[in-house]
Amino acid sequence: MNKDKKFSIRLTEDEQNRIKKKANGKPMSRYCRAVLLNEMAGGSMIATQLTDIRRELASLGNNINQIAKRVNSGEYPDISRLPEIINNLRDEINKKLSKVR
Repeated sequence: MNKDKKFSIRLTEDEQNRIKKKANGKPMSRYCRAVLLNEMAGGSMIATQLTDIRRELASLGNNINQIAKRVNSGEYPDISRLPEIINNLRDEINKKLSKVR
């Protein structure tokens, strides 16, 4: 593919330094092209990850509803692992969302 078109932008020194840091040693042109073409953000992979997050949240919501239903009917289910499950889910969501930011 012939790359004969040029695209330029003006940056402050701070902006340029931040971009260089994010490029992590990659050539600036390659890094910027990937970001601008949405390759670095995950492209269509993000939609899949967000769908997975929605599914996980729905599952967690269903589990909480089942626990509430049992508690309201006089049962006391074991919820000792619930904070751990919620924390793991939060960490996974944050990891996936960090790719979008």
